[in-house]
Amino acid sequence: MTLSLRQKRRQETARDIQRATLELALARGLEHVTTEEIAQVAGVSTRTFFNYFNNKEAAAIGIPPGFRDEDTTALRNGKGSLAADLKRFLDRHIQLLAADMDVLRMVRQVVHANLKARLALDRILETEYDELADCLHARLGDRDIALALADHAVSCTKRAITLWEGQQDMTLAAALDRAWASHIAAAGILHSSG
Repeated sequence: MTLSLRQKRRQETARDIQRATLELALARGLEHVTTEEIAQVAGVSTRTFFNYFNNKEAAAIGIPPGFRDEDTTALRNGKGSLAADLKRFLDRHIQLLAADMDVLRMVRQVVHANLKARLALDRILETEYDELADCLHARLGDRDIALALADHAVSCTKRAITLWEGQQDMTLAAALDRAWASHIAAAGILHSSG
């Protein structure tokens, strides 16, 4: 999908506001930063700030890359093994997150230090969880299994990000591979001990 010039500019402005918010938050703590200061550092008016974000916590989180429509469609309509299709879906999502790793690291630092920012991120993640559960439900027809698989996928992604944060030489993709293998092994143990 090609973005119009206006859409590209909106994305750039949102990123500028997010980056200004993160830099100020990391320097002084998000609770000690005002929206006016963020707007000034980002080079926008306070009114423009509020056209993009409701508050400074939302600005710190920014607009995370959601699931791409083509990836959701491929997972929903996949004909291969569900495990392979779900892993491919997560691989593509991790690629989107990895595209801006310095911002991801800053966001993680801010959410660890600020409860309101963590709650803002949790709301976004809950929406993504619901979207993934709906997608899996459409494929499987069983809501309970779809919810369990969405839990698995979200947990695996969180674990991958935690692994990546703790190891300087690990890529986000490698962290996902490791987390995925652990989750699959754990599921196998549960299945075999039946």
